[in-house]
Amino acid sequence: MDAAIKMFLLVITSLLLSVPTHAQQDFYEPKEIAIGEVTNEIRMGKFAGNRNLALGITNILEEIILEYDYDLYDGASKRINVRLIFFDIKNMGTSIAVYRKGVALTQIAAIGELVEDGKVIKVSKQKGTSKQISTTTLVIAEDGKFNQQTASIALKRVCEAIIKDLLE
Repeated sequence: MDAAIKMFLLVITSLLLSVPTHAQQDFYEPKEIAIGEVTNEIRMGKFAGNRNLALGITNILEEIILEYDYDLYDGASKRINVRLIFFDIKNMGTSIAVYRKGVALTQIAAIGELVEDGKVIKVSKQKGTSKQISTTTLVIAEDGKFNQQTASIALKRVCEAIIKDLLE
């Protein structure tokens, strides 16, 4: 009889110890995702076909996805594709005598797709803007040069909006 009770307690103990292990595996299942294609489909302007812009987007997407506690894995069944469709910098300014106030407005539009096992599950169209205001007391000609900081801010806003919309 003692042997039967010991065997019963051993079986019950092993069952109880195995249950939390399965629950932990289900609870801590890794969330894997991959960055798919990032394409520049901008048709007009100085950013049309710029490959460096697409590479920059890939880096921003990786950073944001890691913030959402996803693991980046090239073999994941879920992928995020991004298509840049619009990028423009509008320079607006006013000048009075020697005073000048300039505003550079960066506008970006992109389409993000969440793809699972080759099928598009969700599509997100997002726009992002960033504004830079500068004032001077000398008359300066408008140069219309690309400002890396304002573009980075606008790109990050677009990417964050796409990731948030696709993954939540």
